[in-house]
Amino acid sequence: MSDGLTIRGRGVTMRGTLGPEEFGFVVKENGLQGWEGLPEGRREAVQRALSHGEFDVPVKLPARVITLDGHMIARTPFDLNRMAHQINGWGATGDRFPLVVELQGETLSSTVRCVRREAVDSGSRGGEFCTGEFQVQLLAADPRKYAPWQTYSASPSVWVPSRGNFPAHPVIEIPSAPTSYSVSSPGGTFSVTGAPAGGTHRIDMATGRVTRDGVWLPDAGRGDLWAVPDGTRWQHTLSTPGRVLLRDTYV
Repeated sequence: MSDGLTIRGRGVTMRGTLGPEEFGFVVKENGLQGWEGLPEGRREAVQRALSHGEFDVPVKLPARVITLDGHMIARTPFDLNRMAHQINGWGATGDRFPLVVELQGETLSSTVRCVRREAVDSGSRGGEFCTGEFQVQLLAADPRKYAPWQTYSASPSVWVPSRGNFPAHPVIEIPSAPTSYSVSSPGGTFSVTGAPAGGTHRIDMATGRVTRDGVWLPDAGRGDLWAVPDGTRWQHTLSTPGRVLLRDTYV
């Protein structure tokens, strides 16, 4: 797994391997855990009274727990100490931040919080370097992993593919938007009426929220919401010129 691995987040960069004259954070072999799989799903069991079994209830994904285990390779003890400070302060405020993982030629991201971090000087000294150990645990409340956004211009329609392994919610952008317009797909129709004209409108199909230049427009939109099923492509038709943004989604 270490080949072709680069992890970036909030000023910290970790790699799977370093060259002979390079220094930095190195993830151990099999030191990235929880990124490529999830534990069993989450469900609320409801017993069927006076009957066999349980009621059939939806099974949802659990949060994703990511563990990073590796080495710190520094030129001097002072540099090693600074690297340890960097790990011990990584996400220490508890804020969310994006974690980007490049693995085997694929780049995916997730939003995480750091729940545990520890870096120590191992006491090992080579001829021209010092080493230490680190371990970090991250929690992604949304367990999905996202590829970079892809943009598809619609005039008036466009086919939008979903190449991940999980349904992907599109975002609709309408530059120089009129007061009223609609978007349709096999998942239904979403309409915007009575919105302020001008600016760029964005419709997030995951929430139905409509914004104009980043400002929320309450009650401006109504209708169906949808995600493009994985492994398919859906035609989106806009009643006014615009574009469809979608990022392939994985679990």
